[in-house]
Amino acid sequence: MDDESSRCDIPGCTFRDECKLSYQYLEKITNNFSTERELGAGGFGVVYKGLLPNGELIAVKKINPLTPGSGKQFENEVHHLLSLNHPNIVRCVGYCYETQHLRLKYEGKYIFIEASERLLCLEYMPKGSLDYHLADESHGLDWHKRYNIISGICYGLHYLHEEWQVNTPIVHLDLKPANILLGDDMLPKIADFGLSRLFSAQQTRVHTENSDGTRYVKCLYCIFVTSDMPFLYSSLDA
Repeated sequence: MDDESSRCDIPGCTFRDECKLSYQYLEKITNNFSTERELGAGGFGVVYKGLLPNGELIAVKKINPLTPGSGKQFENEVHHLLSLNHPNIVRCVGYCYETQHLRLKYEGKYIFIEASERLLCLEYMPKGSLDYHLADESHGLDWHKRYNIISGICYGLHYLHEEWQVNTPIVHLDLKPANILLGDDMLPKIADFGLSRLFSAQQTRVHTENSDGTRYVKCLYCIFVTSDMPFLYSSLDA
């Protein structure tokens, strides 16, 4: 994919150059973002299955440009994912941030507009998200699989909180079954770092006015946080 790299349009961008991919290349590997390649959709945008020339599959997350705060969340997610390396954290294989110049017909006249295209390329997780399996009563998860999934999530969280950078933990802030992806062997991987933040070890209080992501949080999170970030598991309690 090296020969398909592109210039990043993010001001002051510090992302690794070798991870940049062109919009044209991502169109090609997703069959022009065909509906047949859709893996899922939400308020953030649509995820497509991408087929690389070597036969490898990846997930291409196309961000909806109309989503409030999508630009900042995209930068945040790419920045964090490119710096993480753990079996229980989804792997980022590339990204695209380009400005497309489009010619559109409006009220009988052609106009030219600029559209920012943001795409995130992740490793393909064939079993989908955990919420699908929890809701499947006929082919649900036995307790052994549930235990292994819970253990894997805990290992991933421990890496974010204690191992990634000493005294600078990453707080996910939107941990829920929909953001846990599963591989062929049901290995869980934490995904969707758009709302994640960095915290110092000395920080014992947090205040937020951002209500994006999961609407449920523990009461303690709404009031104060004084220990080793107990609220990080809040979304899994619902």
